Amino acid sequence: MTPSAAASVLIFYSARPSMKVVEARFFVEKVTENLYLLRVDDTRVEYFEAAWEIPERITYNAYLLAGGEAVLFDGWKREYSEAFLSALEKLVDLRDVKYAVVHHAEPDHSGTAPVVASRSQPVFLGHPVAGKILKSHFGIERFRAVKDGERLTVGGFTLRFVHTPWLHWPDTMVTFIEEEGVLLTCDIFGSYSLPPLFDDQADLSSLSRYARKYMVTVIGHYVDWVSKGITKLESLGVKPRIIAPGHGTVYRSNPKLIVEEYLRVASGQAEPGKAVLIYVSMYGNVEKAVERAAALLESKGMRVARHAFTDKERALLSEVLTDASDAELLVVGTPTYEAGAHPLAYHVVRVIGEKLPQRKDMPVVVLSSYGWGAAGKRLVELLGSYGFTRVELVEFEGASPPELEERFEESLKRLGVRA
Repeated sequence: MTPSAAASVLIFYSARPSMKVVEARFFVEKVTENLYLLRVDDTRVEYFEAAWEIPERITYNAYLLAGGEAVLFDGWKREYSEAFLSALEKLVDLRDVKYAVVHHAEPDHSGTAPVVASRSQPVFLGHPVAGKILKSHFGIERFRAVKDGERLTVGGFTLRFVHTPWLHWPDTMVTFIEEEGVLLTCDIFGSYSLPPLFDDQADLSSLSRYARKYMVTVIGHYVDWVSKGITKLESLGVKPRIIAPGHGTVYRSNPKLIVEEYLRVASGQAEPGKAVLIYVSMYGNVEKAVERAAALLESKGMRVARHAFTDKERALLSEVLTDASDAELLVVGTPTYEAGAHPLAYHVVRVIGEKLPQRKDMPVVVLSSYGWGAAGKRLVELLGSYGFTRVELVEFEGASPPELEERFEESLKRLGVRA
């Protein structure tokens, strides 16, 4: 094989084109007179949690409360350990860090804990489960569990710890700095992208979209705990002037914005007139059927979002979830594959079932093409296993039939969709 031929083969088999990697950016900025944000923009990550496509990337936010005795809140991913220490040393002598609060021990926030433990000797504070994780993952034993509602006075400030389990791990908690009016929330109220440092500098529409995307992919399985956690904080009289999450922008001007967005997503509220069409098509039959269904919906004034899995394109599952989270109508198209639905169709439905439990009342139409054996029923059964009860099946042999629109419209009527 000639060198040029070898190069051609390598290009041909490339799974996806390489994305230009921009060097990580680091920020140290005042949030209040005494609280500092330490942020890294992770420009290297492409799949958050090795699952969710995030071409917009993500930030990791830590915070330092300065004073006679400093308190560190959370950290960064392990690969940024040395940069984290460098940023921290700009603000404080590491020997003055008395406590390191761990709101959630997942390694995107605790990856720098080992170097902090070795260089500054703080006492780590957190939920009892976080202590177990720090010990098993990093060998950290200098840990004290904090009680739910416990107050700690340090450096002239009162820290109030509130356990908020399953947002999104059992160890999750938040800290309210009473004198500063700042609520430090880690994953809660987080978002994807590399936005401006503060909400008053950001595009609010983009913030809303990336917060929704983050919530459904990361917290979605435990969505019922969102309203529980927010209600708990309100019942305790926690009224933050600033919300400082572990990912994304800091809400210093309008903290209610992100709270309302999370509650809206958790409620399962649909956007009127929005239809989401997700389909797998191997040879074009399902795709043509979906195109006809989309044309019908658009002719009736509905806004259609399409997500395709074909031999030439691959939808982003993270965007599929984001769009489905507020769809008024969901259409899932699948060909028959080995006497069942296509594997990708099963996967998409399973992910929707796991991550969007608040949308079980959403009307769903399954469009299914078959050759030697019908299998759309299998996908309907899978949807039913996740509690989706408003499901219609439009199945056809081979190419989509002339009466497809009529059958599709009849299904919409039975579902009560006013298209």
